[in-house]
Amino acid sequence: MRYFTYIAEQSFKSDNEGHRLFYIGTLFSRPYLIPDEATEAQLFRKMTWIHRIFLSSLILGQPFLFRYFIHQPWLFYAFLASVIVVQWVVLRIVFNPNLRTLHRAPSRLSLRTFYMNAAQRHSETGLVLGLLASITFVIGGILMSFAGGWMLALGVLPVVFFSACAVAWGYALHLKRKGVAEHVNILSAAPRPLWPPTNPPSP
Repeated sequence: MRYFTYIAEQSFKSDNEGHRLFYIGTLFSRPYLIPDEATEAQLFRKMTWIHRIFLSSLILGQPFLFRYFIHQPWLFYAFLASVIVVQWVVLRIVFNPNLRTLHRAPSRLSLRTFYMNAAQRHSETGLVLGLLASITFVIGGILMSFAGGWMLALGVLPVVFFSACAVAWGYALHLKRKGVAEHVNILSAAPRPLWPPTNPPSP
């Protein structure tokens, strides 16, 4: 499914020199340098399958687990934390043979370069839709929190998480529009060629 490959693609970035990078941690970690296309393809396949297994298990398991979470929100947060820990361990085990042969980048990407990758990968419409979807989930979390009680505990997570997503989508959109504006300015400021003439003489 395109959904899983799209998520896997987020682990791959490019730096300002055009080097391909592989992220197995957060955006604040130092990525690994990818030496060639074959290595990137192998890493991509592994990451795609990990997302297929974990996300499918998480989605399919929610209907069975929600009855426990609905009155005891701490169980939901404990379950979420355990999933994150297990996935972290699995990633290290699965990618360990690859990571032993890869070198880390000298430094982590700047936030501007990191989100410029997202801006280049998505169209402006896609970035706007991502921003609007995040804002919608934030509003949903706020409305859920107004119910009070255990709904407040469950509503905090989407507010915090999708607020961060909205900032990320918004920043990528800003870079996208700024990049397009700078490109237009460069084209408009470029000298016009002397040949062929704009208005050739009539015969």
